[in-house]
Amino acid sequence: MASVRGQAGSGAGANGGDAVVGLVIVTHGGSGACLLSAAAEIVGAIEAAASIAVVVGEDFSDTVRRVAHACDGVDSGAGIIILVDIHGSSEFQACLSMVDGSRPVEIVCGVNLPMLIKLATVDRRSLRPAEIADLLKEVGKRSIRLGSELTGKITGVHPGETR
Repeated sequence: MASVRGQAGSGAGANGGDAVVGLVIVTHGGSGACLLSAAAEIVGAIEAAASIAVVVGEDFSDTVRRVAHACDGVDSGAGIIILVDIHGSSEFQACLSMVDGSRPVEIVCGVNLPMLIKLATVDRRSLRPAEIADLLKEVGKRSIRLGSELTGKITGVHPGETR
């Protein structure tokens, strides 16, 4: 999982007041909305969150416009976390246009349900987007496991192994 940082000029520490770091999930198809829905069933609705479903053949400028609109809709002044499904994709390129220095933004490539559950448990009023993104990246990586790692039982041949 990769991340891209973009901070507005002040570089101040924690967020002030009631401002909460907003969340935008940008994915191929509707998987982002499904992840938000699943997270809501587990931990409750995630405040200041939106998802963008990009369809095959969508004009790039339309994607950029929709991502910008979603960011504006969830930004209360504390900045934005953008979770995008695939690094290097058109969706990722559209998200990069949000890193323009106008507000604190962090993009994390790769998204899974444990990341959203973690997001629901952190204080998005006192942490900056970069700090939250670092937490989400680590949770996302730690949550990807092989069953054989957890059980100690190998059920098939893994790449590089022989029987």
